[in-house]
Amino acid sequence: MFTEAVLLLHLLLASFWVGGMLFLSIILAPFVRRLPIKDQAFQEVGRRFSFYGTFITLTLLLLTGLGNVFLIHGGNFSRSVWEKLGLFAVIVVVSLVHDLWAGKRAVESDSMKMVARTLGIINLILGIMAFYLGIRIRLGF
Repeated sequence: MFTEAVLLLHLLLASFWVGGMLFLSIILAPFVRRLPIKDQAFQEVGRRFSFYGTFITLTLLLLTGLGNVFLIHGGNFSRSVWEKLGLFAVIVVVSLVHDLWAGKRAVESDSMKMVARTLGIINLILGIMAFYLGIRIRLGF
């Protein structure tokens, strides 16, 4: 039961993180870009999602992911696990650069908006890749 709860929490966190990025990019961003207060709206939404999506969710994803390696796979760090951990490290770096540097400066210039947007897209792609690696790990590859 505990093993299933850890796996469920890991999947919910991954869904929140990747799903949140998809929602922000496909639904919210096109709407907010038409608002007269778009810069303030992006800053506020970004600040909130950064706290929950980056700091809390990524921390818990690391903990539940490692828990799954031990609970489900007996501590076997397969090649796919190492690949996912490496990808996770890149995701953390990209997330921190996006949230703490580019996102905060996006209101200063169009070039910084483009940097923040590009980092967000890169992070979404990396998140989908991590999701895929999680499937491979769960299936024993």
